[in-house]
Amino acid sequence: MIKGTYQFKNSLPFVPGIEACGIIIEEKCGKSFLKGKKVIVSKKSGCFAEELVTELDDIIIINKNIKSYIAAGFYISYITAYIALMEIAKIKKNQTILITGASGGVGNAMIYISKKIGMKVFAVCGNRNKAKIVAELGADCCLMESDDIKKQVDMFSGSTNGIDVIVDINGLQKIQNLLNCLKWRGKYLIIGFVDGNITNIRTNYILMKGLRIYGVRAGEYLRKNVKKKAIIIKNLKTLLLEINNIYNGYTFLNFRNLKKGLNLMKSRQSSGKIIVKTKYYEEV
Repeated sequence: MIKGTYQFKNSLPFVPGIEACGIIIEEKCGKSFLKGKKVIVSKKSGCFAEELVTELDDIIIINKNIKSYIAAGFYISYITAYIALMEIAKIKKNQTILITGASGGVGNAMIYISKKIGMKVFAVCGNRNKAKIVAELGADCCLMESDDIKKQVDMFSGSTNGIDVIVDINGLQKIQNLLNCLKWRGKYLIIGFVDGNITNIRTNYILMKGLRIYGVRAGEYLRKNVKKKAIIIKNLKTLLLEINNIYNGYTFLNFRNLKKGLNLMKSRQSSGKIIVKTKYYEEV
């Protein structure tokens, strides 16, 4: 979004940042009960700030006992993972899943939900240090992007039948033929890309294996399925309560070092979530 190469483009000038957590200090929507509530904020811009103004539709009220740093980095990753896995792929216990970009925030959420359902998880990472992180999250097998992924999947699964679901978070399909790892009628979910690594997929390959290809846009999914939003948010709040006590994949930076965090992401040196703390942050 900052570079202006994302599919959604904010009008200039704008303040970047699409998610945050904070306490409401003032309201002008006729709902006085909101003052003092802890909320998650999710919007197209404006969250890289110490104070922000937002619309009522952009907030989710949460329990004050939820750690602010967990809530601040929760929504985007988990709404993407939940909609991809539960709503679109409709994953089931004992199925197999391969997740690229597994060490990032969305990848971590994919692993957590997949393991919660009872799937066997193959996690693909950029280096061994990142592999240690996803192993701690419960991934059954950690692979490197440079590996012969099809060969490794067959070896670790003890079968050549293939994977049920592939979630491609970083566009690894451009470098490796991930579709070759899928079983008959397997599902390939496109989440995003890194450094413009968008590729063409041969339609004859989709035909021969009867594959199902899905593009995942969580925000648009909610806009198109308004009646489902309430139950999805309710289920996400349940997940938030769970990870509030178990998840530790965070890097903390002070607000003045925000640019450093962005550069870590750009160079793919980060893992998990980078949390930026403002002067109002008081949690221990």
